[in-house]
Amino acid sequence: MNDESRIKKIIDEIAQDVIDFAVKLVQTKSMTCSEKPVAEIVADKMRRLGYDEVTIDPCGNVIGRVGSGKNVLFFDSHMDTVAVNDGPKWKYPPFGGEIHDGKIYGRGAVDMKCPLAASVYAGYIAKQIGIPDNVTVMVSASCMEEDYDGEAVREYFSWSSLKPNAVVICEPTDLKIATGHRGRALLEINMPGKSCHASAPENGINPVYLLSSVIKRVEQLCTDLAAQKNVSGECGSVTISNIYCNTASNNSVPMDATIILDRRLVTGEDKKFIEKEMDSLVAGTPATWKYSDIPGVSWTGMNFMFHSFLPAWDIDENSSLVKAAAEAYKSIRKSEPVLFHMGACTNGVATAGMLGLPTIVFGPGDISTAHSADECCDIQSMLDACCMYAQMAVQGKF
Repeated sequence: MNDESRIKKIIDEIAQDVIDFAVKLVQTKSMTCSEKPVAEIVADKMRRLGYDEVTIDPCGNVIGRVGSGKNVLFFDSHMDTVAVNDGPKWKYPPFGGEIHDGKIYGRGAVDMKCPLAASVYAGYIAKQIGIPDNVTVMVSASCMEEDYDGEAVREYFSWSSLKPNAVVICEPTDLKIATGHRGRALLEINMPGKSCHASAPENGINPVYLLSSVIKRVEQLCTDLAAQKNVSGECGSVTISNIYCNTASNNSVPMDATIILDRRLVTGEDKKFIEKEMDSLVAGTPATWKYSDIPGVSWTGMNFMFHSFLPAWDIDENSSLVKAAAEAYKSIRKSEPVLFHMGACTNGVATAGMLGLPTIVFGPGDISTAHSADECCDIQSMLDACCMYAQMAVQGKF
């Protein structure tokens, strides 16, 4: 019996266990920086499945290891989810983990507790079949991705000094293989003014009015970026995502005003590029700009500062990692996989964008349901992903 047949035999035997585990994860709340309950469930599951080592790092990531070879294949899925602020709009309970029409429903089902379940059981299957002596499989359940893309994974690699040979981000791609995605920068532009009583505005300088020229430049930049595609056919974008004033009261001219820019990045748009662009936006005005860095505290109590510059990245479609994923896909689905670039950010901003590690995004489920009412993940897609991940590990050709 070949590896493919053995993998399929095992998944047939444990399919209900994988489903039950995914349901339990969905039923367990784990908003960003509050992932402890799910972290404990995942760590316990890995130990019960016979992982060689299970670690919870200072940041709160759960890392399971199978094997001890020098070539490391690293699977990452984040444990945290966005909040539920639209409960009445859900057809099924947001934390019910109910199954309907072959799909698991609930907050985080596709983003990304079903992918997490697939990767955890893939490690188990790989160990049951046996991975090459020169291979180590690492399965990561990372934290705080939704608000702090890449930060927890970057912290783990800094803490452990691990440098994987290949990284699979298990975010939902409907099992298409993403060979890169755009990056993101969050930026602040602050305009100073002169405060005074609103009954005599002529005594002050209103910073909101002064910002109007900068806002027009941002609007023009958005138009210009849409017309500038890189070699991958992608273009950057920018939008004003927030605006606020520092004011003594609602009957005062503000002391200063700030706009927040969400700038989506394509490859080639590095820090130097963005800094020159930002200097141009405020040129000739009293305004200043800075990266909108965000402090945070992980569920373990670790303090960190999230730097809001997340690089875009891509990987050669002919790389050994892409080929390994494609072969695994073909062995399970008996068809050719689709390769593409995705628009959303993932922890790949850290693994590929910051650390330069060979990375793909490859996971079960339809990302269009993420962050929405009645989020769900197709069960067969999850089980197929589990088989594909196990196949990549067993073949060891990444």
